[in-house]
Amino acid sequence: MEKQKAIGFIGSPRKNGNTAILTNELLELLKDSFEIEKIFLKDYNINPCKECYYCTENEECSIKDDMQILYPKLKEAQVIILSSPIFMGGITSYMKAFMERTWHLRKGQLESKTGSYIIVGRRDIGSGKNEMEEYLSRLKVNKITGVLGFGFREGDVSTDEEALKDIQRLGSQIINLNRKNSANE
Repeated sequence: MEKQKAIGFIGSPRKNGNTAILTNELLELLKDSFEIEKIFLKDYNINPCKECYYCTENEECSIKDDMQILYPKLKEAQVIILSSPIFMGGITSYMKAFMERTWHLRKGQLESKTGSYIIVGRRDIGSGKNEMEEYLSRLKVNKITGVLGFGFREGDVSTDEEALKDIQRLGSQIINLNRKNSANE
C-alpha cells in the first residue's frame, strides 16, 4: 500500500532556522508513516492575491506563478503542516501570500485532510497562532493544535523542551488520526 503524503510548508527565509528545526523534527517523526516533503516557500515565486474574484467562478486562481506547482501538492497531501516564524507580530509574508492564494480551496476541497502548524517567536507570538488557526478552519481540514516554539538565534528552539515535547505530541496525534481514518475507510 502506498504511503499517504505529509508536507511541511515553511515560511521562513532561513533554511537552518528555528522554524525549520522544529519542522524537521516533526517530519522525522512522520517519515515511517507518511511519504514526507519539505517545501520552503522562499524558493517559489508566489505573488500576492489581486482580489480579482476570478476564483469564485472558476475554482482556480487567475495568477500563473509557482502556486501552480504547489496546488497539486496540497491536494495530494493527507497532512499539511504550516510553519512560520513571527515577524512583527504575525506570520511571514511568504506564508501569508501562500495562504491568500489558496482562497479558492476553502469550499471543502481539502476537508478530508489533517492540518496543523508550527510557530516560532522570540517572546510574543502576536497574531500568528490566530492566523494559522483561522486559515486551517477556513480550509475545513481536520485541525490539530500546533506547536509554539521560542527562539531568536539560530538553534534556540533546540533547547525549548516544551516545544520539543509538543512536537512529539503532534507527531503522535497525526499518526493516530491517520490510522483511525484509514481503519474507517
